[in-house]
Parts: sequence; structure tokens; C-alpha cells
Amino acid sequence: MTAASPEAARGRETRLSLAAQFAALACYAGWVIWVGSHHEAWFDEMQAWLLARDNSFGTLIGYYARYEGTPGLWHAVLWVATRAGLPFSDIWMLSAVCAFGGAVVVVRHAPFPLPLRLGLLATYFFGYQYSVVARGYCFDLLLVPIAATLFADRVRRPMGYALVVGVIANINAFSFLAAGLLGLDLFVRLALARRLKLVRGLGDWRPWAALAMVGALGLFSLWTAWQPADNGFMAQVSRMNPVASALVFVANGLFDRVTPWANTHQGGLDAILGMMLSWLLLGMMARLVLAGRDRALMLVIPAVLIVFSGVVLASSWHGGVLFVFVLFVLWTQWDNPVTPQFRKALIALIALLEVMQGVQTLHSGLPDVAGDYSAGRPAAAGVMAWRAGHPGKAIVAFGGQSFETQPWLPYNVFANYHGGAPHPQFVRWNRDETWHALPHPQEWGDLIATRPDAVLAAHVWLPKVVQSDPAGAACRRGYDLVHAYPAAMMWRGIAENNTLYLLERAGSGPCYKAPAA
Repeated sequence: MTAASPEAARGRETRLSLAAQFAALACYAGWVIWVGSHHEAWFDEMQAWLLARDNSFGTLIGYYARYEGTPGLWHAVLWVATRAGLPFSDIWMLSAVCAFGGAVVVVRHAPFPLPLRLGLLATYFFGYQYSVVARGYCFDLLLVPIAATLFADRVRRPMGYALVVGVIANINAFSFLAAGLLGLDLFVRLALARRLKLVRGLGDWRPWAALAMVGALGLFSLWTAWQPADNGFMAQVSRMNPVASALVFVANGLFDRVTPWANTHQGGLDAILGMMLSWLLLGMMARLVLAGRDRALMLVIPAVLIVFSGVVLASSWHGGVLFVFVLFVLWTQWDNPVTPQFRKALIALIALLEVMQGVQTLHSGLPDVAGDYSAGRPAAAGVMAWRAGHPGKAIVAFGGQSFETQPWLPYNVFANYHGGAPHPQFVRWNRDETWHALPHPQEWGDLIATRPDAVLAAHVWLPKVVQSDPAGAACRRGYDLVHAYPAAMMWRGIAENNTLYLLERAGSGPCYKAPAA
């Protein structure tokens, strides 16, 4: 029997690798489409969509985007999508396309062993959070891997790299910081390579054009996101202390716990061990970086993101940006000289991350298919039915999630938002706005004391005593619970109650309260 030649063996291995890549990408696309087509968009998705739908491009990018605390890339894409006829129910397609594009780049071009490349598709932000839930973070999944593929050749071919980095600066505040560092690095590298010639007729114009491009896009991002003095969003947000915020940011990006199958919030040893694994991965990444030439840049990028999360603001969603830039650092530094034992240990830790986050992807996607992520659509139908049966009566809204109904309503119907005017339907964050999307619990009592005819209330913003017994608490205040619209937002396999309650002032029966004299 004749042994196969090395060339034939390599060809067979290549064919098997390509088959595995194609199968993995097909399964990934099928998963994202299946879950995305069942996903019900929630408040943040609704807010961006309505801003884009109901404003001119100039007003959207030049005014409202900054109140959202972000550059305007996502809103600009939504502005185009709404005018192209994409319905709100299909907003998930935008994030799915970005995620799939990023998945192709990772599978085809990342330097990691094939099993690690395929495993990245199962991680939480690729597999669910940034691919199914339609928010601007989906651009990180696409553009950061593209930047990683262009990084090594950035000095010789700076134009494409500069364009990608400049666009990354327009995704969100965290990506802006990372892009700023990448742009500064590009300037330094071009200068050191003597590609920036100031004498006419010498050198190549492309390095200067690349720097002008990334600089202009960065300045545009800064202009669109520059915070107005009357932005009242931060006044409505409860914040952790900076150290705790930074620790949670890291955990949310990497290992948040060691029991990924748990469906309730974990604490104590479980969370501590998860944080230890996260910092172990960061430490091993740092050791890999120190073995190469880009030490300063690659150590500063994650450090700046972590510090920013503590000093300014970070929500659980932002952890995914750290995840993609950790991927960027590992990608661009993978070939640095380290011992085989260290590389095997690093591969094992990354594989563990993929497995644990993969479990959370399943525990988030499957419940999203089986249940409602948002109750906005059925609640909107209930609100319109109530109004039809109670002409002349007024309904008010409590809590941001109550506005998940707005894309499904023909106009604003809530009497306590701009006096019941048909528009706007999106939330204004200006300090002079009297309706709060993120209300304090005591605001519930203040609202009920005005004795509105009906209330659509978001469970998550109600006082704890009301959350524990909505019907009983409503009855004690003179209201009947007409309908509960159940929903649950998924975060790493943990369900967050997103139910909406339709309450009506009782006119008779056990919950009736006579008007005060």
C-alpha cells in the first residue's frame, strides 16, 4: 500500500478544514436567524429605531444622538433602514448581518487553531447578545476583527486600516477610546517608518490621507457624542463605586461566574472564581503581549477600557466591547514567541471561556425563542383595545419598558408624556423632561396619587413591595389589574422580568376607592 504524499495529506487536511468552517458558519447563521426571527425588540432597540424614524438625518446625528451617549453610526444606519422600508420587527437582521460578517472574518482569518476559531462563534456576544439583540455593538463584531486582519500591514497599506479604525470610533464610547489609541499608534508607526514626508514631491500621499481620514472620522465621532449640558440621563442612573463597576465590567466581558448553567444571579465564591478566571486570562494575555513589539499599545487598550468603565459609566452590555478588544489583542499578538507550555495553557483557558459562554448563549437564545423578550407588541394591542372601550379616558405610562409599545402604536397615547401629544414617541433625556424612563420607586406612589384612569406599568421599575404582589398592591391603591403581559429579558442565561401591567382605576368591586372629598 502506497503512503500518501505530504502534499496530498495537506490537501486533504485543507479540504476538511474548509468543510468544517463552512459547516460551522452555516450552523451559526441558522442559529442567529432562528433566534433573531423570534426575538422581540426591547426598549433600547425601540428608542434608537424611533429616533431614526421620526427625525431628519441632520437632527438625528447633530442633536439627538449625543443625548443617547453615543456617536451616531447605529442611528445613521437605522435612518437609512427605516426609509428603505425595513419594518421594526426585522431590526434584528441588521445586527445578524454584522455578526455573520464578523464570524466569517474570524473563521477564515484569525490565527488561532481551527477549534478555537469555530468556538468563538458560540461565545455569548457572537452567539446572542450582539448578534440577536439589535444595537450598535454589532459593528464591533464586524469591524474589530477586520481591523485585526489589517493591523500587521497597517504601515505599508494604511488607507483601509485607517478607514476601519475611523468607523470603529463611531460605534460607541468604548470603541472610540480604543480607536483613538489605534489611530495614535498608526501615526507613530508611520512616522518611525519615515513615511510622512513634508517636502513636496517626496514620499507617498497615502499615509497623510490615511491619518487625515482617521482623524476626521474621530473628530466627527467626538462632535456627535459630545455631551450637552442638559442631558439628564445620568441623573436617572444608579451607579456603583468605580472599583466595583470596573470589576463587573471585566466579568461581564469574560467569565462572570463558574456556573454558566445557573438561571439565577450568583454571588459569593461562584462570582469570585469567575472574576479570578477573567483576570487570569487578562494576565496571560499581558504575558503574550510582553513577548512582542506592540507592548505599550496592546496593554493600554484593555487598561483604558477598564478604567473608563469605572470612572465614567458601564452597563452589563458594555462588557462585550472588552471581549472583542481582548480578541483583537490576542489575534494581533498570537505569533509572539512564547513557550509551548504557555501557549497550550492559554489555548485551554480560551477554550474554557468559549465553552462557558457557549452554555450561556444556549441558555439565552432558547428562552428567547420560547418566550417573549419584550411585551411591547401585545401590550400595545391591549392599550389600544382599552382606549377603544373607554373613549375620553386617559392612560399613563410608568417606566421605560412601557414605551416598548410605542413602535406598535400609531402615535403616542400616554397622557403623562408631553400632555398626550401624538409625537414624540421616543424618550427625551433632556433635563426639562418631566417623564422619566428610569424612575425612582417613590415616583410610582406620586403617579398613582394623581388617580389616572389607567396605567401601563413596567415591572422592573415598580417598588419591591409592588413587584412581589402587583394585583394586591394595585387593589390597595384602588386599581384592578386588567392584564399582565409577561416577558423576560435574557442576560447570560438569567431571566430579568420585563413584564408590563395594565391597571385600571376600579369603578366598583373590592378594589374600589371612593374619591377623596
